[in-house]
Amino acid sequence: MEKLYGYNGTSVYIDLSNREIDIKDINPKDAEKYIGGCGLSSKLIFDLLTEEDYNTLKNNPLDKINPIVFATGPITATSRPSSGRYSISAISPLTGIWGEATSGGFFPASLKKSGFDTITITGKSDSSVYIYIREKNIEIKDASQIWGLNTYETQEKIKKEIGDNRVRISCIGKAGEKLVKYACVINDNGRAAGRCGMGAVLGSKNVKALAIVGSEKIEIKDNEKLRECVSRAKKIVRQTFYTRFLEQFGTLLYMDMGQIFGDTPAFYFTDSDFLSTHLTGRALKEQFPVVSASCVGCTIGCGRKTYLESNGDEIEIDGPEYETTATYGPLCGVTTMEQILKMNHLSNQEGIDTISAGVSIAFLIYLVENKIALEEIGKHLNSINLSEIKWGNAALVYRLIEKIIKREGIGNLLAEGTKAMARELNVEPGLAAHVKGLEIPMHDPRAFVAQGLCYMTNSRGASHKKGDYYEVDNDAVSYPSLRIKRKERFTMKRKERSIINVQDLRAIDDSAIRCNFVHLPFPLTVEIFNAITGFNYNLKSLLKCGERINNLKRLISWKLGITRKDDYLPKIITHPLDHGPTKGISLQLEDNLRNYYRIRKWDWESGRPNQEKLSELGIELN
Repeated sequence: MEKLYGYNGTSVYIDLSNREIDIKDINPKDAEKYIGGCGLSSKLIFDLLTEEDYNTLKNNPLDKINPIVFATGPITATSRPSSGRYSISAISPLTGIWGEATSGGFFPASLKKSGFDTITITGKSDSSVYIYIREKNIEIKDASQIWGLNTYETQEKIKKEIGDNRVRISCIGKAGEKLVKYACVINDNGRAAGRCGMGAVLGSKNVKALAIVGSEKIEIKDNEKLRECVSRAKKIVRQTFYTRFLEQFGTLLYMDMGQIFGDTPAFYFTDSDFLSTHLTGRALKEQFPVVSASCVGCTIGCGRKTYLESNGDEIEIDGPEYETTATYGPLCGVTTMEQILKMNHLSNQEGIDTISAGVSIAFLIYLVENKIALEEIGKHLNSINLSEIKWGNAALVYRLIEKIIKREGIGNLLAEGTKAMARELNVEPGLAAHVKGLEIPMHDPRAFVAQGLCYMTNSRGASHKKGDYYEVDNDAVSYPSLRIKRKERFTMKRKERSIINVQDLRAIDDSAIRCNFVHLPFPLTVEIFNAITGFNYNLKSLLKCGERINNLKRLISWKLGITRKDDYLPKIITHPLDHGPTKGISLQLEDNLRNYYRIRKWDWESGRPNQEKLSELGIELN
């Protein structure tokens, strides 16, 4: 095999049903075309699944045949600023289509140094287990003593059992064990691979955790060139206004900015005015002891650790992030930071996606406040009274999170997500705030209309980080070499190709895999890739990797039943508001979608990339 620089060069496949472990070389051409992370994972999953498997997964995404892939990329754990990330990919139990999540921390470096670039888990164990990798040796270990523990307890228990403080752990909590459809995977205390229900996939396989001690050295093609590129990159980061504010206030810096733009939704996407005084990054530091937290190799430190006194005990809370604060806060009518911190901590402990959980809870409150489906909702209530379900009831939101984790009473329905809730309660589908089953995050496309088309066409549904065009139109991000720059935020004029380019860039980020809070000029990104891998990319060929990756994910989702009719925004997010910064803005994006399809070369009737495009990208139907 041709030598791979920036990679271990091997993948491991763990079949839990038969307790078999198979190690294979990575095809250098696959590495060059799909990079790593989410991209290479999509190729591995595409190659594993048969037509019969797709038919099975259409009916049950939690079937044991669903492969789940942990992966790093050539940028992970290098000297490139903010390269400490990894990915988890599988067919999503929440959406039934392609699913992926990424996370930072220190676990990504251990995964990269494990000796394997990807770890693919298939089948299902007949008892609870965790997977332990130490210097390329792989063990499937009994997890009966940690099954039922929360994520913090699990990490501590495994560390004590292994007896090596170098071990890094990625695990699930009770939500994953209970197969909550949006259960997430937690590493390094409270770092979350949050979206699409990857925790439920692990839970369905009876896998509690992945623990790694690694020290493999990865060879770089041109260390001198990389050092020179990294020097330039660090200078850019230090001079960037956006990253300096992230360092000071974390992602909560956006709370007051989002309200000014009308981008932060309140009261289940029906308003953008709320009391934000106590919910900003500055307010957090004024109310509580807060320290910065960084991922390995990070030059920013946007993470927060917040300290809260509760019942005489001091709690260290990982967060809160903007998305969590906005979802459990204004979206549910809650304006008290202390209560949001407790919700945040509980979600980290038991491993649930705060976006999907908060949107599902807000949907329930919206229905009750508007007297919709009250009789049907009442059938699911046990210890909660209908009169308690109202805006601003922080105690109720906390109790509902507990019930979701336990799948108890109304929590069992909320654990399925908004799409399933609408179906079960027999309410108008357009009231459910999701795209393709994935709940809409805390960026309202009425504030940045191009974000709406990003949500509609994204490979995993409504995602603010797989196509963050709101950051382009609020002037936080630009790529002049790709003609991606700020334009008027309420118009879609000539933005479709730029949206495609942003989506393809983010596919590259999540395959590299690197944090996209560090926005480097694309030509410098190409130089860094080439210094590490020696693949000799240029701007066009590297961008084509992102295009290839997004088209393959779309093809996988098409095989699982997605068509053009699924590329839409729900009514709850498209109707105009009668006041606020986005007053009167409605979203009519059908013509833009058609133009997007034309540029992407997707078939308008089926929603599938056409054969010409697949052939151009070297994707062969299996």
